[in-house]
Amino acid sequence: MEESLYNFYNLFVNGSLLEDLYQEELLSPLTWTAVGLAFVVAFAFYIWPFNKVSFSGFGSWLLMTGVSALFLFVITLVTCYQKANQEIARDEADTNQGTLFDQGVSVFLSYAFEMALLTAIIFFVISMVLKNFSKNAKHRPMLWPSK
Repeated sequence: MEESLYNFYNLFVNGSLLEDLYQEELLSPLTWTAVGLAFVVAFAFYIWPFNKVSFSGFGSWLLMTGVSALFLFVITLVTCYQKANQEIARDEADTNQGTLFDQGVSVFLSYAFEMALLTAIIFFVISMVLKNFSKNAKHRPMLWPSK
């Protein structure tokens, strides 16, 4: 699974950060966190506890999408910073290679933003499935396909 995730993330993630994430086996946990978080937030919006008439508008749906994306943004950023603070050597035999996760703040921010976008897309896909089970938000994010 790590290999296929590596190939997928290789399309849009910084190469050196991707190598560090792959070496520390963080690709699967972060991806499953994105899927799980999007599912939990979508479940809360469509099924329980936020499935109310007053909270069924498109603005509320966008708010929930933003909440799931923001949570994963923070989780990803904190994970990268914690790994950077551990100062894990790239190769214990060769100290000149430096440490893992030494790319800097801009790389971490861009990766966290990319993961937030991925979570928003996953939230949209899960919304298309769960909206058929909702009493009040059947038409969010759009009317189709539950006309």
